[in-house]
Amino acid sequence: MWRNYFLQIQNKYNMRLSISEPLVIRFDGKDVTKDNTINLFDIYNGSFADSIEKTVKFFTAKYHAFSIFGSDEISFIFPDPMSIISDLDVEKSNRSNKIISLFSQYLFNYFNSLYKGRIIFWDVKAFSIHKEKLSSYIKYRSGSLKNVVVTYFLKKKRVIIGDKPLKQLLNEAQEFDDYKMLEKVQNGRLYYDGSEIDIIDYLENGKITNLKKEVFTDDYIDLSSF
Repeated sequence: MWRNYFLQIQNKYNMRLSISEPLVIRFDGKDVTKDNTINLFDIYNGSFADSIEKTVKFFTAKYHAFSIFGSDEISFIFPDPMSIISDLDVEKSNRSNKIISLFSQYLFNYFNSLYKGRIIFWDVKAFSIHKEKLSSYIKYRSGSLKNVVVTYFLKKKRVIIGDKPLKQLLNEAQEFDDYKMLEKVQNGRLYYDGSEIDIIDYLENGKITNLKKEVFTDDYIDLSSF
């Protein structure tokens, strides 16, 4: 009886992920936005933002993946989940807890080898999405990141946030001289296969346009092809 009971619990938190639909693995830096020693807008070799970008560049190139990231959050999207599953585990297990366990250790070591601050721990989730929802997921994370980043920016300026709508917060943010810095990152940043692509062009026109055109043979990548 107890064996069956604990197997049920184990299986509940050890669900199988799709091997054909895109796989999302999302990381959130634990207590990063509360840490006054970290400024998420600082960009220099070994800064938090610099280390995240280099980490994203490495893993998206290695697994031909997408990533939308910003603040203390990274979402990796693997159009072919077996690209990472096969690499992580010789048994090619698609159990969620195994994928999370192995990839989180990989990312933990890589990021913290770059970052010059304290050791950063990560909360991690993994789930499958339908191919036709890949575009919607990127837009959804972009909207969520805008909320987080604009709020973070204003709190650094000691602005009272309260329950103000995002539109009002954006208007208040534009009053500061360094708003252009925020404007560059407030929608999140988007990478594919090791290169940054224009998230504004994607959000507004539905295209993913490479910021360095020489990397890709096409001017844009049509997400519907995945």
